[in-house]
Amino acid sequence: MSPRHGITVLEVLVVLVLCILVGGLGIVMIARHRENAQREMCKNNLRVLGGAVHAYHGKPEDPNARQYFPPSRIADGYATWAVLIAPHMLSEHPLLKWDVQQSYFAQPTKVREARVIFHFCPTRTRLDTLSSVGDLDAKGVHFPGGLGDYASVAGDGAGDNGALVDARLIHINEDRTFAWQSLTSLASLKRGQSNTLLLGEKHVPVDRMGDAAVGDGTLYSGQNLASFSRNAGPGFALAPSIDAPFNNNFGSWHSTVNFLMADGSVRSLAPSVNEALLGQLARRGE
Repeated sequence: MSPRHGITVLEVLVVLVLCILVGGLGIVMIARHRENAQREMCKNNLRVLGGAVHAYHGKPEDPNARQYFPPSRIADGYATWAVLIAPHMLSEHPLLKWDVQQSYFAQPTKVREARVIFHFCPTRTRLDTLSSVGDLDAKGVHFPGGLGDYASVAGDGAGDNGALVDARLIHINEDRTFAWQSLTSLASLKRGQSNTLLLGEKHVPVDRMGDAAVGDGTLYSGQNLASFSRNAGPGFALAPSIDAPFNNNFGSWHSTVNFLMADGSVRSLAPSVNEALLGQLARRGE
């Protein structure tokens, strides 16, 4: 009769180590899968916004039925591209009740503070979805408004030479904008739709979220340029990290920055991209 052998302490330790290793690998794989899914959601948000931009472009804007992109903003303190494309995104979009003739400060609180899921990249951690500093009226009173992680591409910093730029204001009377006109269209993109940036992830230092001074004021008001529009090119490189200094530029919480191209596709660019090439992509062309 053979002697009975029990499990040794060493064998128990080996099994425990193997279990810990397998569990650790599983956690890493789950976290990586979750992160990849969130980045894909971020890209999908840009595609949704791009579809709305194109739908806006297909809408006759004046009696001659000329077709334009939405402007980055109507005027200082008035609606931005995020408000203007709202009717082309959702049938019950919370911004549909926005009065584009009136300024941001005249909008109902519920409308001004509307949170739109497509405006937020899920890879960024936000404690709040309303601006906390800035967005001040003429009396210096803060009017909080809905935030967003994306901005239009104004150009390479050498003037409004991007695809989405300020409107031409035709008629304003006191505090109402009665007539304005978009200035750019698909036909104006001389470098081609697949080589022209429309929207991208904007850089906001991680410790300044919700602060209009670093471009994280409300996405809906045309008062603070960097909150809804950014530059890209020489002097405006993509931010290399989430705590990099603010420079009216684009950036991400990851190793690449997602951009919506004028053809509706999404392209990811690394901060190491050549600034001259970045500037070419940011300009609509000559």
